[in-house]
Amino acid sequence: MKTKQIAYNALIIALIAVMAFVPWLGFITIGTVSITILHVPVIIAALLLGGQSAIIASLAFGVSTMLVAMTRGVTPIDLLFVNPVVSVLPRLMFGLVLAGLVKLFNKDRFADTLTDLMVAIVGTLAHTLFVLTILFMFLGYEGTLLTQISIWWTLVLGILLTNTSLEILASVFIAIPVVKVLRRRLR
Repeated sequence: MKTKQIAYNALIIALIAVMAFVPWLGFITIGTVSITILHVPVIIAALLLGGQSAIIASLAFGVSTMLVAMTRGVTPIDLLFVNPVVSVLPRLMFGLVLAGLVKLFNKDRFADTLTDLMVAIVGTLAHTLFVLTILFMFLGYEGTLLTQISIWWTLVLGILLTNTSLEILASVFIAIPVVKVLRRRLR
């Protein structure tokens, strides 16, 4: 990794830390609903710097999520994020998905805006599904497998219609313009 890329990664990690630890900046909590826009710098890192940077940024995202849960967790669900399996693992998987998406779309030479849009949307959806799946496993629902799958889908669909739609909008309307401007500056 070149010195320039290390410096850019450090800037992304610093941005993630600031967004995580300044209340209402990376995690917007309204009652029991928590909207995360902390995934946006990870998407920006993936689109600008590539897969390796996406994984580094996603790891910083996961660790900062765990530290925020340790220091200012509010709801019982927040306290589950103290466990690195709940806070770090899904974020790391998110970074791996972003790395794969960037590699896939760069191979096919799609237009930058279309690539950016697809990575932002699919990446945000993947992030949500990873977090919800691991949370669901830790909540320990009981009953038959069919009942558990039904409860999981109800949970996922409810969150997809509320939180995730807002998170997708945030990633599209923040990440794409920022990446567009920074691509011109970095070239």
